[in-house]
Amino acid sequence: MRLDLIPSANDAPEEFAPSRVRASITTLTPRRRTMLKGMLVAASTAALAPLDWALSKRAAWAAGPTSEWTRSNCRDAYSSGYGEQRNNWWVGGPAACFGGWRMGSYPCNSNKRHFEGWRGYHDEGYTSNRITTCVGRNAWRWTASGNVYRCSDANTMVVWNSGERYTALTISACRL
Repeated sequence: MRLDLIPSANDAPEEFAPSRVRASITTLTPRRRTMLKGMLVAASTAALAPLDWALSKRAAWAAGPTSEWTRSNCRDAYSSGYGEQRNNWWVGGPAACFGGWRMGSYPCNSNKRHFEGWRGYHDEGYTSNRITTCVGRNAWRWTASGNVYRCSDANTMVVWNSGERYTALTISACRL
């Protein structure tokens, strides 16, 4: 085997001729205006794509279930019975509704249902999505101390400033 017969990777073969396409591409120089337009389109796409993702996620949260059990309670779902539980959010309130890791009037939105999306309070951030638990419905009526409440469920993830996370069922007790 003779090493001098192996062609060099740096030298072109003797019969080599550059293609006309490559020659025409290397002589092209784009205009400054064309380059700026391309850069503007790329920057706009990069900036607006996350905004589109955030807005579509927000719309998905807003589509949570809103059906309601209109009887005075949800005993059909809890046939073994239950009793009213105290409000354990920061906002004070009477004992009303049942179940959930946290329950009370704090998670109520303007439509008198559990909020969806993100909220923050002191060192905690909450992300909630409404779910169905009461006989296939998201909310039910509750009468306590002569007042009528709408109890509504959500799956809520809590994130503390320390980075610790916890996800559980939360209940809103919204006075009607």
